[in-house]
Amino acid sequence: MSNRRQSGFTLIEVMIALTVFVAIATTISRASSQSVDGLLTLQDTTIASFVAENRLVALRLSGLPDVGENNDVVEMAGREWKVHTKVEKTDFPDTNRITVSVADTAAKDNYIFSLSTIMGKH
Repeated sequence: MSNRRQSGFTLIEVMIALTVFVAIATTISRASSQSVDGLLTLQDTTIASFVAENRLVALRLSGLPDVGENNDVVEMAGREWKVHTKVEKTDFPDTNRITVSVADTAAKDNYIFSLSTIMGKH
């Protein structure tokens, strides 16, 4: 019989290679997950800003609103959004501060976006 030397990887080398692969795969998975979470948050914030802007436009078109607060539910982009509108008097006559806050209906009072403006009678 001839002495043949077998070539290949030892068990230790395979285990080290697998450990390195798992570490890299875990890092890539975490980075991808964070990226997706960031995109979903950005999407929610963008849609909430559209809801708030639409509310302010509707208020501007209807004239100077009365002082007070109200809560509505609005549908946009296939989802329901809770809209909190607060109208406050300012030191200037016939001028009100309007704040519109928007939350996902599933998130109760955790507002995603808030938009404020000053609106006068003239």
